[in-house]
Amino acid sequence: MTLTKFEQSGFILETSKGFRVAIDIATMTPLEKLENVSKVDLMVISHIHKDHFSPEHIAKLNPNVLILPEECDAVLHPNSLGLPVAASIAYGDTHPEVSAHSILSQEGFVYETGDVKISFFHVDHGPNISAPVDNYGFLIEADGKKIYFAGDMFYPSGMDVSGLEVDHVLIPVGTVYTFGPEEAFSFAKQFKAIKNLVPMHDRGNVEMTNAFAEMARKDFNVVVM
Repeated sequence: MTLTKFEQSGFILETSKGFRVAIDIATMTPLEKLENVSKVDLMVISHIHKDHFSPEHIAKLNPNVLILPEECDAVLHPNSLGLPVAASIAYGDTHPEVSAHSILSQEGFVYETGDVKISFFHVDHGPNISAPVDNYGFLIEADGKKIYFAGDMFYPSGMDVSGLEVDHVLIPVGTVYTFGPEEAFSFAKQFKAIKNLVPMHDRGNVEMTNAFAEMARKDFNVVVM
């Protein structure tokens, strides 16, 4: 299994059999950077904010299956009730056509296909966002490995991690809307075992990533991607 990082909280996971899963690749990744990126089989979106959800980026990656919150799906497939407030403000009604088969995420939802299993859980985005949004983290299991994606977590939330042994924890460190370095480090220590701790979502401030790495390396194998 390989894990490739893109800007902010974007990743592509590829299994040993070539199944490709994209996560939260959005507006902080230039579209031209995706020109030579092969089509993905599955894409998962944590929530509607533009640095995690972009119709243009989804169309570019052209997944067969797209798993996303209902308010994101409403942007791609608006109905007679109109868009949710957060969606209408952020996106309007003009965007590229996305042909992927959409599946709505929800708390406790588990998606399985072939050797890939993804479990969804709600994540607390904290008090600093402008309006409440449906916000998810994921536990991805593939090739006998486990990857925990914390999403935009501000307060410890989601599944109980005290008994969880994982190969990769992808954790935000950017402050304001998510954990900062200290909060991320504290949360990581709640896991039973972590092989690789990967900082993400530093909001373009590499100093946050560096501060986290320096703090956490005494206890974890920190991988800055």
